[in-house]
Amino acid sequence: MTREGLSPATFLARAGRPPRDPCAGGVEGTGRAEPEPLTEPVFLSSVYRFEDLEQVDAVWEGRRTGFVYRRFGHSNAATLERLAAGLEGAEEAVACSSGMAALLAALLAHVRSGQVVVAQAGLYGGTRVLLAEHLSRLGVELVCAARPEADAFREVIARLGREGRSIAALLVESISNPVLEVAELDALGELAQAEGLLLVVDNTFATPLGCRPLTFGPALVIHSATKYLGGHADVSAGLVAGPRDLVAPCRAAAVSLGATVSPLDAWLTVRGLRTLHLRFARQQATAAAVASWLEGRPGVERVLYPGLPSHPTHGRALRVLEGPGAVVSFELTGGEDGVARLVRRLRLISFAPSLGDPETTIMYPARTSHRALSPEELREAGVGPGLVRLSAGLEDVHDILADLEQALTF
Repeated sequence: MTREGLSPATFLARAGRPPRDPCAGGVEGTGRAEPEPLTEPVFLSSVYRFEDLEQVDAVWEGRRTGFVYRRFGHSNAATLERLAAGLEGAEEAVACSSGMAALLAALLAHVRSGQVVVAQAGLYGGTRVLLAEHLSRLGVELVCAARPEADAFREVIARLGREGRSIAALLVESISNPVLEVAELDALGELAQAEGLLLVVDNTFATPLGCRPLTFGPALVIHSATKYLGGHADVSAGLVAGPRDLVAPCRAAAVSLGATVSPLDAWLTVRGLRTLHLRFARQQATAAAVASWLEGRPGVERVLYPGLPSHPTHGRALRVLEGPGAVVSFELTGGEDGVARLVRRLRLISFAPSLGDPETTIMYPARTSHRALSPEELREAGVGPGLVRLSAGLEDVHDILADLEQALTF
């Protein structure tokens, strides 16, 4: 259930609107409410006018509802933020221009120069580049734990403590990109609270329907809404959700950076969210079928999918997740040559460096999401030369399996 007492499906289909109160007052003299659009319009204004100094002060200081300037917020962003917060069971959310902008706002808001972020080794390549190359210039250091497990993080925290280092945050992905390790969120939540550290969870692959990290304790939850939440490959947006006192500094950072979401992208993301429960269920079912079909196929060295008993974190997935997700990774015995051959032979499945779209897509992490990593960093992240990541779409699963079969038959 959401904070509003509705099931996620009902909450999403209604775009977060609460049930109507028949006893509420209507338009004067009629007893009926003013008609409202069933779908919120796109508000493209970049600035708002005020009647006087008292009004601008009241709006600016939050004593009166309203908006000032698009970078500070607008109606479409507010709708998206209410929807995201409700789904995650969060007090508040802030909508940003991309998933990376959301992560950057969260880190700049809560990490100071000279502090350390402890993250799992198998991070999304862009996240690793942000921390190791860009935030390092501001004095923020990245230190990796070998696995997204409490014991691995505890070892790093103890070592850094002995060295007198200041740790600001723990960073994990609920389902990692691209080897699909499931983070030990229950134990990591306890560890973060015991150590007085901020836990940051990238929940993009799991979505709020597959995992709600805030059930395991206070945290900041990050989404690349470009993926499943928007769901149609036409959005660039990100979200930070969590307790109000943790999100408020993230909002201030996003506003200062100019990293808040545009009205059209916010509107499109809300449009996509209204069918997330239907899309994600179909995509997960297809991913499970593809993963099972791939296991034991000639030319496929290993299959990585949290829903398979063979996955190293399958047991944890049953404990932490509501579903194993809609991404399948698999490694071809032919290495990069095998990947190139597969890409050339596919007829229906598109080669595209994203996920969560209506079409089934594949991508090659070594050349796309993780191409900036060194060979050693690729090995640390589990990205081998034959690793392929498949994002299940909405097509008939038999068509997808037939395309894979003809492409893998050499």
